[in-house]
Amino acid sequence: MSNDQKPPAKTIMGWAPNNLPGQPGQPGQPQQPWDQQPPAAQPPQQWGAPQPPPPAQPWGQQPPMPQPPQAPPQQWGAPQPPPPAQPWGQQPPMPQAPPPQQPWGAQPPMPQQPPPQQWGAPPPQPPPPQQQGWGGPPPQQGPSFGAPPGVGFGGPPQGMPFGNQQQGSKRGIAGADATVGVSARVKYIRLVYLHLFVAILAFTAIEWLLFKNATLSKKVTAPLVDFAIGHFYEGDFYPAPRWHWGVVLAVFTALSFIAHYMAEHTRSKPLHYIGLTIYTIGEALIFVPLLMIVTWVTKDMVASGKGDPNIIRDAAYITLGVFGALTASVFITKKDFSFLRTALVVGGAAAMGLIVLSLVFGFNLGIVFSIAMVLLAAGQILYETSQIMQHDDTDNYVGAALSLFASVALLFWYVIRILLKLRSE
Repeated sequence: MSNDQKPPAKTIMGWAPNNLPGQPGQPGQPQQPWDQQPPAAQPPQQWGAPQPPPPAQPWGQQPPMPQPPQAPPQQWGAPQPPPPAQPWGQQPPMPQAPPPQQPWGAQPPMPQQPPPQQWGAPPPQPPPPQQQGWGGPPPQQGPSFGAPPGVGFGGPPQGMPFGNQQQGSKRGIAGADATVGVSARVKYIRLVYLHLFVAILAFTAIEWLLFKNATLSKKVTAPLVDFAIGHFYEGDFYPAPRWHWGVVLAVFTALSFIAHYMAEHTRSKPLHYIGLTIYTIGEALIFVPLLMIVTWVTKDMVASGKGDPNIIRDAAYITLGVFGALTASVFITKKDFSFLRTALVVGGAAAMGLIVLSLVFGFNLGIVFSIAMVLLAAGQILYETSQIMQHDDTDNYVGAALSLFASVALLFWYVIRILLKLRSE
């Protein structure tokens, strides 16, 4: 019968079961080892169901690292993907330049090796770290956002301490020159007044020799006095013509011009000192007639029993006092008297014109003119002192001393004239 069960087929080793693999009509199962349980059947995974937990790893074994997803191969001619977005405030990486290609057959460059260390030589010392100035910002490690390399955002360049300048370096603030040349100016002022003091001492010494030395008195003083103002003969005074005094003034003016030019408009130190010497001698010579008149007046007053008027001594005290007060006022107030230049030029020209007119027409310049000349000399002292303090070239201290000495001598001359006029009457 077709429905009867057939006996199992017989093999060499024995009877085989009916469900052997490869038989038609029956599914094949993998053959399990003899001592191992067959695996449990896995139910089918439905879509959206939770994933089963991963199998437990043996103790002491690391789990496998997850592999990153591989990008699909780039096809030729396809558009390039956009670069990844950079974090805000971070500079994009600079593209690396390709290494230079070596010519065919050339050897690649050898790396630079440090020089060999000699045996017994001390090891090279690393450079000392840069010291940060007090109050300065820390050095920048990299460029800030929107700033060029080496410069912090809104800060000074690296290596430039803020508030601590190195000695000899440029100033941090453009135009901050309030203290530039202060020491040079102080030295210049000291040299000017030192040379002025020496010129006054030389003037005094020359006058003393002209009146006390017999040879100079006979060879220089007497002829100059006779030519400029006149002489005594048998008790009578014979005055010299007025044009003689005009010649004396002209010679002194020429010497003064030459001396001022040599001391103020040249760069040679020997010429500076020659100019100061010429002017000091010229002042001493032009004072000789005036001092001789004071000597004659003093003798007449002493002979008449009025006593010594001490005109020269008091005039020297007044001159030094006025000069000291004017100088102190400029030094204390630090005011610039450059605005007096025009008035001084006009006043000097007017005074010279009056002197020439008095010589031509024969009238005397009274005490009012002498007082006006004292004021003019005081204005010159104020102007020249302010120039010395603030404007003059610090290398031309001899010329500045000459100008100041000329103003002091002018003041001394007209103070003598005022005292002579007041005390002789």
